Amino acid sequence: FQSKMSNCFILVILSFLVSVSHQACQTTVKGGTWPNFDSFHSDVTSLEECRERCHEDQHCQGYTFALGFNKIKTQCYLFQMLGEMKPCQNCESGINAEFRDKMSCDSQPEDILATKATMSAQECSNSCMETLGCTAFTWFSEQSTFPRFCFLYSKCDGERSCCTDSVYYDSYHGPCNTCISGRVNCIAAPQCFNYSVMDETTRNINFKAVHGEGDIDIHYCDGLGLKTQSPSWHGPGYYRMMPPAGVVMPEFSVDYNSCGTHSPMRFAGIHPQEKYVETEATFCAKYFEEDCHHTLKGTVTLCDGYYVYYLPDVTNCHQRFCASMKPYYLEEEPADLL
Repeated sequence: FQSKMSNCFILVILSFLVSVSHQACQTTVKGGTWPNFDSFHSDVTSLEECRERCHEDQHCQGYTFALGFNKIKTQCYLFQMLGEMKPCQNCESGINAEFRDKMSCDSQPEDILATKATMSAQECSNSCMETLGCTAFTWFSEQSTFPRFCFLYSKCDGERSCCTDSVYYDSYHGPCNTCISGRVNCIAAPQCFNYSVMDETTRNINFKAVHGEGDIDIHYCDGLGLKTQSPSWHGPGYYRMMPPAGVVMPEFSVDYNSCGTHSPMRFAGIHPQEKYVETEATFCAKYFEEDCHHTLKGTVTLCDGYYVYYLPDVTNCHQRFCASMKPYYLEEEPADLL
């Protein structure tokens, strides 16, 4: 027994030494929900109350709190099954953890991210949602060897019963209600619902920076604090191209002095085809005849029929991200976009 207890405490120490390289698991999103709700509550008046209703229901996997007509009437929708998310107006949604009574996570020492004292399994679940890289957790009750202790895991290969036939578990873990485990489900690609829009006519590939009577000079920059900052630029973040600018970044070479700037930026490579997967992306800046004078790094995500880009501030003025109606070359953009 002494040896086993020593090993357990070694695991506790190891939990604080494990480095985290995962992205945060996002469990809430604005502007998105799921189809086919299982129940709704019109007496709920806040997002926090709607979240609590879901936490109280062991079958609830997700919730949506929505403002109705004139943003006065409210509804709380609860879901037992979560499918592909769809857009919704004046709404915010969240995911609840899946709980398994009398089960503990079967993992390796290197999978433990952290341990902490918590008063309940729900509090343990909340800690997992707030911890980078956490996908599963086990909470031990006050009757266990680790009373009211929460273990957070980067992964869980399986689950095992808190009550086994072994002498160790029978003798020292007490009754069979000594632990509760759960897994945290992350919202796939929340950026598909939380983004800024780029829709200026001047951003289209056929808009020339110098044009019209008297050679009107229009040179915008996608950078915060710059004198000619683009109207739709709000700093590094997620952006979606929309008409009249276009719907996607071009994959082909763009003329110098187009897109309402001197040095237009295009997408380098081919857009991904797998939905809801955030992929690293490179953007090329045109400079006179040089197609890719220098590059910037970001990401791209294929959402439900549209792309969302994570775009950084440009490094020089005048540089700007371009938009077109198709990623590949068109002889002429539709006239009504110009």
